[in-house]
Amino acid sequence: MENWIHRPTRARVHLPTFKDNIQWLLKYRTSPGQKVFATIKANGYGHGAVEIGKVALSAGVHGLAVATVEEAIELREADIDTVPILVLGHTLPEGIHDILKYQLTITVSDTDFFDSVEDYLNKQDSRILGHTKLKVHLAVDTGMSRIGVRTVEELHEFIEKVQEYSWVDWEGAFTHFATAGGGSASYIEDQLAKWRQLEQHLPNSVKERHYANSAMGLWHGNAMPESTIVRFGIAMYGLDPKDALITDEDLPKLQNENLEALKPALEWVTEIVHVKQVPPGTKISYGATYESSENEWIATLPIGYADGWHRHYQTVPVIIEGEYAEIVGTINMDQMMIRLPRYYPKGTKVTLIGKNGHLMNHPSKIARDIGTIGYEILTSIGPRVPRIYLEE
Repeated sequence: MENWIHRPTRARVHLPTFKDNIQWLLKYRTSPGQKVFATIKANGYGHGAVEIGKVALSAGVHGLAVATVEEAIELREADIDTVPILVLGHTLPEGIHDILKYQLTITVSDTDFFDSVEDYLNKQDSRILGHTKLKVHLAVDTGMSRIGVRTVEELHEFIEKVQEYSWVDWEGAFTHFATAGGGSASYIEDQLAKWRQLEQHLPNSVKERHYANSAMGLWHGNAMPESTIVRFGIAMYGLDPKDALITDEDLPKLQNENLEALKPALEWVTEIVHVKQVPPGTKISYGATYESSENEWIATLPIGYADGWHRHYQTVPVIIEGEYAEIVGTINMDQMMIRLPRYYPKGTKVTLIGKNGHLMNHPSKIARDIGTIGYEILTSIGPRVPRIYLEE
């Protein structure tokens, strides 16, 4: 365990594991000539965007993808300044100065953004558009019904109007598959057919045409080669989009004897800060929802729902010395109580996510047990939980 200063709760990120995952994906889940963008939105899926971004680049990815301009600025200000950063979400025209200053590539769904930028800059009496071009990727809605052009007519309208903006560098177009990580396989084919229909109307100058992500890469590799960029996200962090357990004990179908399994790069640990033995009939925590039925050893952990261990994780056991310990009573904002299988002293390590002894609290298993997805488990880890980066 690290030397705690104030509170013994840490998310420990194993950088070699993260790097191994990326290199496995590069070797086995990409085609020659494809670029790989590491998706590190939502603070690197809870792992810490800056550190994760730097390691991803050292592992061989060609660019980074985020959700917001603010996320991209954080990376640029951390000296990640020589690779493209694609902002996958919509942005506001008022942010044009930052977008150009930090050389970001943004997503648009129509030309309204360009009109709004010109109106905004005219009011500001700004002439920055004469000095640099704005790189954009057009979102194409093939069935996600989120953002993007939907029809050939809308695409042609965009093609015609974008030519009016000499300061726009229309670099790419992309779509996103709704069921690649779970759902109807036939719907993937429907979306792919629509993408191909729309893609053939793109000008030759639009070089980047991409739709592949972790789910497509892991489970639908035969449909990937046309994608010039692969946007790997959750797979880099060692999870499967379908929350199949990728562990030594439970290898998914994508593995064979020549390949290594992807492994989670993050573990979440804390330690016992208080322990007591209570008699039968002792009520515990808010609402007095738990009552001891016998003499029980109850330990308090310095972690709660404000850290991202939510109240509906009540049924998820933690691990102590290779044994499960049940959470008892309502999870508090900053603390929670567990029932120990036997007495353990203060300072005993407790694992919430990760391996402890022969047991593993895999994020995907936690997600399946409580009815959510592994993405939510990782991205819910709060900012007050320090990230510790391990080099070995």
